[in-house]
Amino acid sequence: MIAEEQDWDLHRAFELAARYAKRVTFSDYDWEISRNVIHKNRRIGVSMSGIQDWILTRFGHRVVQGWQDVRDESGEMVKQPVYKPDAVAAFDGLYKAVVAADQKYSDELGCSTSVKHTTVKPSGTVSKLAGVSEGMHFHYSNYLIQRIRFQDSDPLLDALAACDYHIEPDVYTKNTVCVEFPVRAAHADSPDFASAGNVSIAEQFATQAFLQTYWADNSVSCTVTFQPEEADQIAPLFRQYRNTTKSTSLLPYVGAGFKQAPKEPISKDRYFQLKNNITGDVQAAFAKLHPTDTKGLELVDQSDCASGACPVK
Repeated sequence: MIAEEQDWDLHRAFELAARYAKRVTFSDYDWEISRNVIHKNRRIGVSMSGIQDWILTRFGHRVVQGWQDVRDESGEMVKQPVYKPDAVAAFDGLYKAVVAADQKYSDELGCSTSVKHTTVKPSGTVSKLAGVSEGMHFHYSNYLIQRIRFQDSDPLLDALAACDYHIEPDVYTKNTVCVEFPVRAAHADSPDFASAGNVSIAEQFATQAFLQTYWADNSVSCTVTFQPEEADQIAPLFRQYRNTTKSTSLLPYVGAGFKQAPKEPISKDRYFQLKNNITGDVQAAFAKLHPTDTKGLELVDQSDCASGACPVK
C-alpha cells in the first residue's frame, strides 16, 4: 500500500478513513427513503487496494500457505486453504482498528455504530493511477498491453497520436477507437512476483475468502481469471465457498476469441519495444495542439491549499 510507503501508520490511516466515511453518512441526502436507511445503518466501507503488492513487500509471500484435505458440511472432501498466520494477524488487526475507530467516533457524534465497516472495491481506475495492483487482484501479467477506448472525437487522441501511441478503430463499437498502452507491473521482475496468469483459480478463490474472513464485512469485489483446463473447477469452488464469499465474477484469462482485449500479456522484450516506440509527452503535445483547451491540466500545488480551501484552476 502506498500509505505505508509514505511512512503512514496503517492503523492510523484506516482510523482516519473510518472517521471520514462515518461523517459522510451525515450528508443531506435528497431522497427520504435513502436518508432514513443510511441514518439507521450508518454503513461505511473502508477499502484497500494494491493488496497483492503490499502482501509481497510486507510479508514476502502470498496469503495461502498450503492446503489441507477436510470434509465440508455435506461430507464432501475439499482442499481447504491454510493461511499464513502473520497475514491473518495483520488484516484482522486493521479490521479491528476500523471497528474501534467507528465505535469511538460514533460515541463522539452521538449516533449508532455502523452495521458494516470494511470492503474491497474493484479499484481499477484508481489503482492504475497509483501504479499498483487492482483491489484484491493479482496483476494481470508482469508486462502487458492495456487497451483503453475513446470516442473518436476525443481531443486527447491527437496528442496520443503525436506521441506515437498505437491507435486503431474499435472492432465492436462505431465512432470508437482503441489505444494501446504498454504497462510494467510493480515488482514485475521480482522472483516472488505472481500474476493472474500463473496463480491457480483455487488460490484466487481462497484469497477472496481470506479477505472476506479477516478484513471485509461488506463484499470483496473479485474477478477470478481462469485457464481453459481449470473450467471444471468453477462449480466445485463456488460450492466450497458459498457460505464465505458474497459474490465472484469469472473471466477466461486469454484467448476465447477476444479481439482488442482490455489486457494482453506480453513479454519483457515486447514491452520495451512498444515503450521505445512512444515519443514525446502527452500533456505537452495536448497543450501545443489545443492551446485554448487546457482546463484540468494545471495541477494544484499543495501549498495553494494551506488555508484549507484549494483554488479551482
